[in-house]
Amino acid sequence: MEKCPTCHADLKGETRCRRCKTDFSRVADTELKAKFHRLAAIKAYRSGHFKEMHRHAGRSFSLRRTPDSGLLFACAALLSGDYGLAVKLWKLHNGVRRVDIPFAQSKFRVK
Repeated sequence: MEKCPTCHADLKGETRCRRCKTDFSRVADTELKAKFHRLAAIKAYRSGHFKEMHRHAGRSFSLRRTPDSGLLFACAALLSGDYGLAVKLWKLHNGVRRVDIPFAQSKFRVK
């Protein structure tokens, strides 16, 4: 995080805002954990452990939702055989919206 979301002051790598004194240490810890799980997922992929990759990628995505973590999670789901989740994540990444009930024109046809 580069700017304080409260007062928009530059953080300059600090975990506490110099202007409004907002504490971001928990946010920094969460970002660090997300990065750890992302790197662990990549390491698991390289060693061919796809279930472990799936677990770490899912944890990374739950901690910090970014397009990159979503794609990594989708790939992990695909490689571990969770095809439904892979499709959902792909749709989320590409902005595809779910259509609950398709409009049936034949039902409403005027005779």
